[in-house]
Amino acid sequence: MFSWLVRAFPWVFNRSIFWKFSFIVVVCIFPIFFFSVFCSFRGISWVTCGDYFLAVTVISFIFILWQAIALYYMVIKPLKRVVSHLRRFIENQEEVLKSDIRLQKYYAKDEIGDLVDVVNDLLDSFRMLHIFKHTIENDEDSGTIYERLGWVLKELVGFDEFIIYEVSNSQNSMRIVYSTPPDVAYNADKLFDASRCRARRTGEIVSSITFPGICKYFAYSGEKCHFCIPMMSGSNCVGVVELHLPMFNEGCSCDRRTIETKLNIAKIYIDEATPVIEAKRYAESLKEQAFKDTLTGLYNRRFLEAIIDNLAAQVLRRETVLGILMCDLDFFKSVNDKYGHDAGDLVLKQTAQVIKDSVRKSDIVVRFGGEEFLVLLVDVEKNKAVDVAEKIRKNIEIYDFKIPQGIVKRTISIGVSEFPTDADAIWEAIKYADVALYKAKEFGRNRVVRFVPEFWQKEEY
Repeated sequence: MFSWLVRAFPWVFNRSIFWKFSFIVVVCIFPIFFFSVFCSFRGISWVTCGDYFLAVTVISFIFILWQAIALYYMVIKPLKRVVSHLRRFIENQEEVLKSDIRLQKYYAKDEIGDLVDVVNDLLDSFRMLHIFKHTIENDEDSGTIYERLGWVLKELVGFDEFIIYEVSNSQNSMRIVYSTPPDVAYNADKLFDASRCRARRTGEIVSSITFPGICKYFAYSGEKCHFCIPMMSGSNCVGVVELHLPMFNEGCSCDRRTIETKLNIAKIYIDEATPVIEAKRYAESLKEQAFKDTLTGLYNRRFLEAIIDNLAAQVLRRETVLGILMCDLDFFKSVNDKYGHDAGDLVLKQTAQVIKDSVRKSDIVVRFGGEEFLVLLVDVEKNKAVDVAEKIRKNIEIYDFKIPQGIVKRTISIGVSEFPTDADAIWEAIKYADVALYKAKEFGRNRVVRFVPEFWQKEEY
């Protein structure tokens, strides 16, 4: 009913509440005033004009009743609804944020209508922030969170140009993890020396809006403003968001107040994302430490055990081949005995690098133990694993290993098998590669040997 009246008489209901009730009061007083003037001109007392007085009284009562009803439906009831909704939000924020509850639309464009719109916008903002935080907490890695934060800043908040940097405090460096547009300019100096970034160094917001030219490393100095927000986790800066803004001058048509509001919203989302990003980065670091060999940087056997069954299942599902190379440096003990373990460690690190450089990025190189390395060639062509093994053998043979005592030369022996060509079970295929490696040692070392069934006569592996 009320919405129909608003649409039928917008010029009345869209007025300020002050003018609405001023009009009602005037309408209520007008019959009495008119009757008083009428009686004065006629020289008639109110007592002798009983019928007129009764009519005025009835009309006044009707208008007063209308005023009371209008007051209830236009002010009291909407305000009660707002108060009730806010109280519910305070008492049970989780329920309200998870639901899509909003205040019933208030059609009149007066102060109450503005209040209802503001409350609905506030609830939508809290709800969106809640959804964002819940979503990023369930993301697998920090890279995905950076992408979501970038989407929020661009699509939700409305920034067209910005860069998100990730800071490595241990290496005093920064790297770009998200930027829009992709070709946005940046100063590369601070990537290699993070202390040159004022926001990272001070842990405070750096804005050329309030102090022009504050950062000499800003790529668009004199053309655009910047607003750099550090992502602080405790006392450590783990990242910086560099927002690019138009220049604020006399000819600028942008609304400064609107931009300041957007900056405040952006900071809220950045502050929410920062602890989650730091937690994900810490978890990734622990996982990397658990699955990486500290000396060579290769994956270790724990990683192999974690992924091998899934990798084998994928190979079987795709009906492809997994090449398995078991590699072992020849006479490695002599390096340790002659030059010391530090030199031996250097040889192992360089061997790991040569092997990595000899295979594709999609292939997996594992330090299997001591001077043994396992290479898994994913989706390799059948019978082509031997060619890759021969490439590794030649690269090791011609490589100059650099140690403090000078240059040393080494060779490597490699055993090859293929899954599921040689075995139905993945660990059986790995064992067969190991058997082929021992045959390579028996045959004189510095060679590649392909597994054949004659090498393994046992029923179990």
